[in-house]
Amino acid sequence: MSALYRSFRPLTFEEVVGQEHVKEPLKRAIREGRLAQAYLFSGPRGVGKTTTARLLAMAVGCTGEGERPCGVCSHCRAVAQGSHPDVLEMDAASNNSVEDVRELRERIHLAPLSAPRKVFILDEAHMLSKSAFNALLKTLEEPPPHVLFVFATTEPERMPPTILSRTQHFRFRRLKEEEIAAKLRRILKEVGREAEEEALRLVARLADGAMRDAESLLDRLLLLEEITLARVEEALGLPPKEGLEGLAEALFQGDTGRALALARALYAQGFAPRSLVGGLLEVLRGHLYAKVEGGKGPSEVALIAAMKALDEGLERLSRRSDALGLEVVLLEAGLPFRTEGTPAPPPSKAEARPLEPPKDPAPPAQEAPPVRAFLDALKPTLRAFVREAEIALEGDTLYLRFPEAKAFHHQKALEHRAALLPVAAQVFGVRALEIQKGEGAEKKSPLTAPESTKKASPPRGLREELPPSQSPPPPPREEAKDPLPEAPEDPETLLRHLARRLGGRLLWVRKPRAEEAEEPLSEDEIGGNGI
Repeated sequence: MSALYRSFRPLTFEEVVGQEHVKEPLKRAIREGRLAQAYLFSGPRGVGKTTTARLLAMAVGCTGEGERPCGVCSHCRAVAQGSHPDVLEMDAASNNSVEDVRELRERIHLAPLSAPRKVFILDEAHMLSKSAFNALLKTLEEPPPHVLFVFATTEPERMPPTILSRTQHFRFRRLKEEEIAAKLRRILKEVGREAEEEALRLVARLADGAMRDAESLLDRLLLLEEITLARVEEALGLPPKEGLEGLAEALFQGDTGRALALARALYAQGFAPRSLVGGLLEVLRGHLYAKVEGGKGPSEVALIAAMKALDEGLERLSRRSDALGLEVVLLEAGLPFRTEGTPAPPPSKAEARPLEPPKDPAPPAQEAPPVRAFLDALKPTLRAFVREAEIALEGDTLYLRFPEAKAFHHQKALEHRAALLPVAAQVFGVRALEIQKGEGAEKKSPLTAPESTKKASPPRGLREELPPSQSPPPPPREEAKDPLPEAPEDPETLLRHLARRLGGRLLWVRKPRAEEAEEPLSEDEIGGNGI
């Protein structure tokens, strides 16, 4: 007995499962005698491309009554058995050279022997070489009237545009699970076997839309005494659905210990980590569909995050498939359920912490330092270096303390300290900037240090200070108001009184230079005769 997919290959268009958008135009073209000279059938594997091409070849010379092909006349039987002299089926994957196409062209010009037309079926047509396509192009553009070409491919994007433009393109789709299960039931009925509905649905889901894959799996399962879900899972090496459901429930409840224990038990039974993760991904997918339809359970956000973690874990398990890799994937998948609905505790006000950019977009000015404003005022490249430092303010000095591991960032900050100091003076109102690394950087300092800290010697580092002319004005001081003299004779005295009233200091006063009498120019300096 041959394989199921060959024994139950459709002999009429009615037996083809699905693909109604392809069958109807072809059946009408056959009835009205309007067949084209070249067709292109594309789509996933095992969905009926080659079968439809053979049905088209049967319909060309079918002698039966009613809808063609009938599947029972001598012409149809010869095509189904692959012995018809006017139907040539060529595997383009192994016959893709120019010589193969030249031989094909010689056979094209021969008249058909018994059928009205010669049919050439090129399977996996995208495998033809560029030279072979070029050799076939002229024949395909102006073929003899007795020739019909059918190209079948899974990758139509690899076909040259010159070939695509000369064919009628039909795209085959993946089959639904219900369509595959219905075909499997019909096969079981004809062979006199029975199977559980859940087992058939599992086979249809594993086929991933390919009827040929489903028929191959069923051919293997017919060797079992009973086709039940448990026996099918055992025969195919799939983890039990009950075990995967228990693993998912443990993740939903945040019970990491129980989830890891169930995973280790399934791993000890011989199930591969990729099979466990793939099965768990299908279980979460079912819960997500149920949640979308209004069911109970974890939130959609947590389910999607867990499915993403499992999907990424499948790629890692392809490189390292062991118990440790499985446990890491499960820990990552369970994290969204453990953190769901758990608010983070507020930070204690008593504990000291270094300055860092505030997370609140609009923090109170008295509680958080203007570190974000300082970072935003820097250039992007310089900001990347300063972000790695601990920023602390002590007195009128701003400290940038880099850890030992950030030596490169510390060096770059030293190179740009001249650009950092004006920004620090503008934002924090400081007069000096010190950049530290190593032991001095381990010290934690709040924004406002006590008076004893201000008087202590600064830690090890490089200090940069603004010149007195660029120093920001000190805060106003309370002092006795000194009345201005009513009529000061010296302007310098008036300026000194004003500077003292404003809380500043007078550095220097430029005195006017006495005007010198201009001497008349001589005739030599003027030039000419002085007129």
